[in-house]
Amino acid sequence: MTPRLRSGHASAQGPDVRTYDVLAMGRSCIDLYAHEVGVPITEVKSYDAYVGGCPTNVVVGSSRLGLRTALLTAVGDDQVADHVVGFLRREGVDTQFIPRKPGRRTSAVVVTIRPPDDFPITFYRDNCADDALVIEDVERAPVGDSRALFVTGTGLSREPSRTATLWAAEKARRVATPVILDVDYRPSQWSDASAFGVNVRTLARLADLVIGTEEEIAAATGERSMDIAARRLLDLGPSAVVQKRGAEGARIWRDGCPAVDVKPFKVEILNTLGAGDAFASGFLCGFLQGWPLERAARLGNASGAIVVGRHGCSISMPTLAEIETFVGERGGW
Repeated sequence: MTPRLRSGHASAQGPDVRTYDVLAMGRSCIDLYAHEVGVPITEVKSYDAYVGGCPTNVVVGSSRLGLRTALLTAVGDDQVADHVVGFLRREGVDTQFIPRKPGRRTSAVVVTIRPPDDFPITFYRDNCADDALVIEDVERAPVGDSRALFVTGTGLSREPSRTATLWAAEKARRVATPVILDVDYRPSQWSDASAFGVNVRTLARLADLVIGTEEEIAAATGERSMDIAARRLLDLGPSAVVQKRGAEGARIWRDGCPAVDVKPFKVEILNTLGAGDAFASGFLCGFLQGWPLERAARLGNASGAIVVGRHGCSISMPTLAEIETFVGERGGW
């Protein structure tokens, strides 16, 4: 059966009575992408300014797909914050739950683009605002008024955001809001992979679904075999583990079932950064429309395949109409 996209909000979990489809929580930043493609940073002459951060990209992508979205992040009392919040408002993301943290900075990322597989990233997160999210910020956010809570492993990298993230996931479980965990392993933000793993496994115990790349799932579990790693995550409680496999599509594990592969869309690669977040947006859209996970992952694959051909992350997220056209040109679902 061919999946049909719609911008409505019917849920597999029953009648829709909540205000938001997706509440995303965690990192936000200004992304400075090298304007010149294919050169080292010593030859870059200019940068394009975008808005980024895994949950921020995902919430923008979800909004473009017709979902009602809100973001719980934090920004500094600076002009970079104005840039981030202004963009989110133009994209239809509810920003009323984003506090400004005096004395903190809105974070930044510098990116160079050297296709097909070299995309160096430098993070500027010293004293950044989203690391200062606290339980009180979570209590003001619509965790119980959202159909899904999207959280990431990076939210655990420092206090007090670590405790705030765990609190949000615990609260979501209490009010029957599904928790979607994107592993989002950023090695530069951790002392080592073991420190990351023990923290993200704590959060995985509160998650309904876990999404990650091969590197991220390995870091989360300490296992090199993806099958063993995925089963270890399932043992913690999630109903499914979804591996983002880039040009190879996606793979889904469920407890007691063999892994299922979801085929990709073949495209030329300009920039892989943001493709995983585009996948998560598409996957969330399908999941919240009640599709089987395989079908939702196929939508995620289409969204990610579009973004790898574009410059930037959040600014590059596709609309439903763009996905329909893209898939139709490649022979359909």
